[in-house]
This record gives sequence, structure tokens and C-alpha cells, in this order.
Amino acid sequence: MKEEKILYENTGESDIGEGWWAAVMEEDQGDPRAEDRNQTLADTRAEIIAETDQSEDINWELIEGLYRDETVVTCTVVDFNKGGLLVCTDEFQGFVPISHLDEVLSLEDEEERIERLRKLVGCRMFLKVIECDQRRGRVVLSERAAQSEPGQRQKLMEMLAEGARVMGRVTNLTDFGVFVDLGGVEGLIHISELSWGRVIHPSDHATINENIEVLVLSVNRDQCRVSLSVKRLKSNPWKEIKSRYPVGTCVHGVITDVVKFGAFARLDDGLEGLIHISEMGSGNLRPEDVVNEGQEVNVEVLVVDSDRQRMSLRLVET
Repeated sequence: MKEEKILYENTGESDIGEGWWAAVMEEDQGDPRAEDRNQTLADTRAEIIAETDQSEDINWELIEGLYRDETVVTCTVVDFNKGGLLVCTDEFQGFVPISHLDEVLSLEDEEERIERLRKLVGCRMFLKVIECDQRRGRVVLSERAAQSEPGQRQKLMEMLAEGARVMGRVTNLTDFGVFVDLGGVEGLIHISELSWGRVIHPSDHATINENIEVLVLSVNRDQCRVSLSVKRLKSNPWKEIKSRYPVGTCVHGVITDVVKFGAFARLDDGLEGLIHISEMGSGNLRPEDVVNEGQEVNVEVLVVDSDRQRMSLRLVET
């Protein structure tokens, strides 16, 4: 590892409030569609922070200045979780998501990642503040941003515009979506924006370090947040579904998921329908006794609801 890329200095461990750390790790990292839930977490977290030794002394004006000027700060790592690092300075505490730790993110094995995070506890790191929210008591920092030229983030944020098609690199996968590095600014593809079809988990649609094209949905320059979409790069297949698959049509499909109440079958890219257990002709058999994931089947279209993007199917015996 090149010394100019990142420098660590062992300084020993520091004691912090366990409640604050728990609150940090509960919060979805940057999910713009979880405002109601995040507000509840923020209220809880504010109470926790108010009880810590540093809470009354946090200089938010200083933090906002560090964020605005893209100043590199030296922080001490005081704890870790599989989601990232908790770091401290004399003035504030903050969180470094694993997606902003290039050396850790490059490790594919989760146990190796955890071990690397553990070894960083007690070390000093050079970081930049990439998000500060006084209302939520939230300070997020980045090692990757600290390696970029001053002003790079602001330039990129000014260039990004709603409706733009841009390339990015996948940096993290979560239950609620995919984080993408756009060249110094991280954007989020919410799970609902990955495909016109049903998404079981984002990992089925993206991989770490993959280069992908995305569509910019919105840009929040105050909070440095960018909402992205992959599915909107393609036309919505549900708009033409009634003409393509009229009720009563028998078509070919592939089973994508088997659940206790039936099975889902994909007819086309982004188009899935539900074969309810009552439409399997299976009697008292369970869905998994009738079909398997990946199995090719013939189905009859029973109901099409393009507005709700739902389709009901019946299994046709061949």
C-alpha cells in the first residue's frame, strides 16, 4: 500500500458511549425513502447523544466549515461494525461507511473485512466530512474523498443534474439498495429503482466494483445526496402489457421464486406474475412440490393490473 494513499498511526483505544454507537448502526446509511423511520431514529439518537460527554460541546459550525471547504481532518478510530468505522476528533464523533474505505471494500471475504476493520481500531486516519446533519446528529466521513483534490465534490455536485445519464462504480450493497461512486460523490439506487420487475435483493442486480450506467433522479446539494435509477434507462414494460399479454393468453415463463402462497414466473424482462397456489391445480400439495425455481412453465394470463404492476397467472399443464 502506498504511503501517500492512506496513513495510519496506532494511538490506542478510546472509550465511547455504547448507546451512540448502537444508534449509528441502526440507521440506514443514506436511504432517502426512509424519512419517517429515520426521523424516529434521529429523535432517539438525539436523546442518546445528549447524554454523552461530548454532545454539549459539538461545534457544528466547525463541522459545517470542514464539509464546505472539503478540509482533510485527522480522526482516531474508536470502534467498528461490519458497516464501517466510528471515529473521533477532539470536537466531534463521526461514522465512516465501509463503502468509503477502499482497502477494506476491496476484500471480498467478509471475515477478512471484519478483521481489517478490527485492526484499524486505535489508528488515525485522514478523512473528509461528506455529510453533516445537526438535526439528526449525523456526521459522515470518507477516506476516499480525502484522496481527491479539494473542490472535486463541489464541482461534481454542480455538474450533476436530474435526468443525466452517468457512469459509476458500485461501492456497497444493502438490503435497501445499491451505493454507487460517481467520481467523488456517492449516489443511491433504491431497491425500487433497480428493475421494473420484482427485486428480491439488490445483490441479484449488482456486484461490488461493477461499473454501471445510471440515471440521476434527484440531487440534494445541501446534504450531498444523489438518487439514482437503473430501471428508468429502459422503457416501462408495464405500459404495454395489456396489448402484449391479453387476458386468456397462454405464454411461456420461467419460475423465479417459490413462496408458501404460490410462485412467481417471469414472462419477459421486468415482467413477473404470480401463480397463486389455487391456480396450480395442485390440490393439497405445496407450491414447492409443483414447481422449482428456474423451471420453464406454460401459464395462462388471468388478470393484468398495469397501474399496480401486478399480473395473475394460472399454471397450464403440458
